[in-house]
Amino acid sequence: MTCFRIAGLLVTLAMCISLISCNRDEVMVVPPPVTVSKGVYILSEGGFSPGSSKLSFFDFDNEKFTVNIFSPGSLGLFPDGITLYEGLLYITEQGNFGAQGKIYKADSNGAVISSANIGINPYSVTVSNGRLYVSNGPSNSVLAVDRENLQVLSNIPVRNYPQEILGIGNRVFVCNFGSFSSGDDSVVSVIDAGNNQIIGEIFVGKNPSSLAQSSDGKLLIGCPGDSLRAVIYKIDPLTLARLDTFKNLSFGFSKDIAVAGQNLIYFIGGDIYVDKEVVEYNISSGVSRILIQQPSGFFNYGLATDKTNGEVYVAQAASDFVSSGRVRIYSSGGVLARELTITDGVAPRRIFINR
Repeated sequence: MTCFRIAGLLVTLAMCISLISCNRDEVMVVPPPVTVSKGVYILSEGGFSPGSSKLSFFDFDNEKFTVNIFSPGSLGLFPDGITLYEGLLYITEQGNFGAQGKIYKADSNGAVISSANIGINPYSVTVSNGRLYVSNGPSNSVLAVDRENLQVLSNIPVRNYPQEILGIGNRVFVCNFGSFSSGDDSVVSVIDAGNNQIIGEIFVGKNPSSLAQSSDGKLLIGCPGDSLRAVIYKIDPLTLARLDTFKNLSFGFSKDIAVAGQNLIYFIGGDIYVDKEVVEYNISSGVSRILIQQPSGFFNYGLATDKTNGEVYVAQAASDFVSSGRVRIYSSGGVLARELTITDGVAPRRIFINR
């Protein structure tokens, strides 16, 4: 959530308190070399156990799953952002709460090329105009970062506790989620990636938690809540005009909008405090249905779709946030096709599909 988005409010509060005084030791483990082609990257946040953060990979060609391809050493405290651009991976690591985090540049095999200390709890990362943009919750800012040397080019003030971030064209959209200490926020900031200036604000519901680009190139913004409070907006990314508003989401909304087709989207239902079922929503008819139930002993914690075959990837965190997580792959009809267990990997959060 506002500190490290764990499923429930109590868990999040405990995490923030613990992070102030706890430092996790690094574990230097060199995984076997992996030659990456096309497949799926999975980033696990980890916990306080050394080595519980993982960068996993599922290879489409040979259907081989590797639990950890990150090398050398291991990821540190709570990596949460990942993107692949021009054949290179960029990963953000939050670090201790309220302290400096880190950004890594790695090749597509997970081998680190360079890294740099950066920001305050850097969370989500996107690319626009050839630069990296990284949200920094506690400092209420977004950093523009040079991809080559990972140096900060600009520190851009936004609003209250920015989290999710998305580049569309030459603009960067930033969810200001809000925080326990300073309250809620209801604004998505808009940055011009040409000059790194704020050029607009989109007023939405409380605690915007998800951004996605629709099949027709528009911006989708999700705000969490139960069936009465949850809302998704459709915005023109150029004019910033509100094109549509989707309410009465029967199974609530927590996070992670994944676009499935012209009129279909998936998201994780629930509310601001807990992640529940994966929901299919028809934006034309306004009809919702549960596509994937919340499994016993797990939370549906991350979501992505493979647009080439319609498969749905669901990252599932063990409900104790200590045990190994997993990723399940489903057909577009919600039928389980494969399960990938991330041995000793805690809280898989991000799924990046590389076709």
